[in-house]
Amino acid sequence: MEISKTHNNESGFTLVELAIVMIIIGLLIGGILKGQELINNSRVTATVAQIKGIDGAISTFRDKYSALPGDMANPAGRLPGCNAVPCNVTGNGDSVILANAAGANFGSAVPVATGVNGEGVRAFSHLAAGDMISGVNPTAAGAVTAGVHLPEAKVGGVFFLGHRASGLQAHTAAATNAPRSGHYIAINGSVAAVAAATGRLTPQQASAIDRKIDDGDPNTGAVRANTAATCITAGVYAENNEGGNCALYARVQG
Repeated sequence: MEISKTHNNESGFTLVELAIVMIIIGLLIGGILKGQELINNSRVTATVAQIKGIDGAISTFRDKYSALPGDMANPAGRLPGCNAVPCNVTGNGDSVILANAAGANFGSAVPVATGVNGEGVRAFSHLAAGDMISGVNPTAAGAVTAGVHLPEAKVGGVFFLGHRASGLQAHTAAATNAPRSGHYIAINGSVAAVAAATGRLTPQQASAIDRKIDDGDPNTGAVRANTAATCITAGVYAENNEGGNCALYARVQG
């Protein structure tokens, strides 16, 4: 009489198989993280290119029209399609791009875009009308809007443009560390004001932009950061603080 035998065909993973699975999972996670890093780096690089592009566009505009964008005295008569607000609003022709509609420089606290008629906002309209930048509607009225009146930064947030007569001191209490007077592009997360709470950049992003353009120091050179404790710690960018907010100022036009 033949005795039937039941074979148990069910078996678990061997240690080798488990090791292979763990290696595959590790490679997938590493690839995702590396991909995120590459995307972030490309955004930072693109933002640096935008800053340099805006600076170059201002120089080209200045050479072509012998006036600064936003400050031009007769834009409606000189720029194509510049027949409506804010593009056709007359500047005062003083060779300074004032930061806001109140006729102010970048202040000791923050530059504020209080309306589309401010020279700092209108400058982008003039550059767009002159076909020197994209991403801005030169004749769009209404409240200041990202991607309409102010160009959007590839890294996130918007660009401001304005002049500071005595150096930007908002980021530091030490007047001796104030940068030179001149025109600045600010990167910010809000269309209303540049401040510590509204900074769009992480300290790591701000540091990377600073290093690509300048010296990597938030308190020296042509690129400066605000004084938020979440952005700067002990005089350097707090790059380990992924939740920090940085507003960045980059000097343009020499």
